[in-house]
Amino acid sequence: MADSPSSKASSVAPEVAGLMAGEYRLGRKLGEGGFGAVYEAIHPLLKRRAAVKVLHRIAGSDSEAVLRFVAEARAVNQIRNRHIIDIFSFGRLPDGRHFYVMDLLEGEPLDRYIAREGRCSVETTVQLLRPIAEALDAAHAAGVVHRDLKPQNIYLIWDATGETVPKLLDFGMAKLLGESPVHTVSGTPLGTPHYMSPEQARGDQVDGRSDVYALGVLCYELLTGQLPLVGENTIGVLMAHIIQVPSAPSEVCSEVSPELDAPILRMLEKKPELRPASASAALSDLALAAERAGALIPPGAPRLSRPAPSTDPDRLHSHETADTTLQPFSPASLSFSDPSLARHGLARSASNGDTSKPRLPRWPLWALLIAASALTTVWLTRSWHDAPAPAVSAAAAAPPKLPAAEVAHPPELALPTASSAPSAAAPEPSAHEAPATKPVKRAPGVASARARIPSDLESPF
Repeated sequence: MADSPSSKASSVAPEVAGLMAGEYRLGRKLGEGGFGAVYEAIHPLLKRRAAVKVLHRIAGSDSEAVLRFVAEARAVNQIRNRHIIDIFSFGRLPDGRHFYVMDLLEGEPLDRYIAREGRCSVETTVQLLRPIAEALDAAHAAGVVHRDLKPQNIYLIWDATGETVPKLLDFGMAKLLGESPVHTVSGTPLGTPHYMSPEQARGDQVDGRSDVYALGVLCYELLTGQLPLVGENTIGVLMAHIIQVPSAPSEVCSEVSPELDAPILRMLEKKPELRPASASAALSDLALAAERAGALIPPGAPRLSRPAPSTDPDRLHSHETADTTLQPFSPASLSFSDPSLARHGLARSASNGDTSKPRLPRWPLWALLIAASALTTVWLTRSWHDAPAPAVSAAAAAPPKLPAAEVAHPPELALPTASSAPSAAAPEPSAHEAPATKPVKRAPGVASARARIPSDLESPF
């Protein structure tokens, strides 16, 4: 929802592959959202790979908002938190669009991990979200509110020791949307409805406690496998966050201890002043409740299972992560193959074969075959119905003329006897008689006798 642009800002960005974004040359597109597209990039001299996000054109009235976004992203980058994606360059393309250069991450987003592994234990949940809470507190101290905390914006990478390191993506984009007069007028929800705080759903002023609410939704989802509040449509979800009290996690999932209900529901309080003052404090309350329930929270980062190597180049990404999630590159990607090879924000692996040649579309061949089959069917149908009946000449249809003597006294049926002598030659057919299609050898005299059998004796039935 956060990537849904207004009608004034939904112009399609032209292809920028091959252009220079500062010191980096843009390659194929990895993904695209409502307000920006992410491209692979490489430093021509250092051969350093990076990801460059190019913002779409925004109406002139939003120019100050864009500059505020750039300044805010710069402030987040100065925090230098390990769990916030590093943005190390800003600039503008020749056509005036803003871009920034960030780290290229190799791993998978949290939403894909949830889909692969299902619900998490309280130990894994606390270990995974503890560094995210610390990153949020550091940003809040710098005056920055994320406003779009959700699994799609948390990226999991694995270091050399096997530990899972979560990274927080897209700081500042929700801030840009919230202060943009264009998007405020359009009525576009400022964030993702399922993770919005009540004040954010109402369009009120928000602070760091709005991110604490989203953190509570995330804890609820990880522990139970379900969202706390849902609805039939966007308005229904927003209204649920404003007025509806969520069910206790232990009531939704029997494997969740009732001890965990209070700290999670406290994060989901409707009034901001009733929530924990910081994200780290909220996670500390959850960890203490887990220990009272008998769980042991290990220190440090978790060691989650890695995703299996996928050989499917068409693996889909969710639409909301296409704008922010970066996929690992293969060495062959340095040659910047055809942009169409990256589908749904995924860069294809070089192990899938040679991707330097564009794949020709097959639909013209199928269309030609279907058209030829249809024409053949029509032609055969018309030929079947319009075929003329075989013409029969009047002479062939008329009965043969017999001599007057035979007409007056038709001869009786007589079979040849031993004393009867065959004629020397068969009589020549007259000019008006139709010749036989295929001559059949018969005994002399039999053919003429069969021709004179009365019609009532041919078929007694």
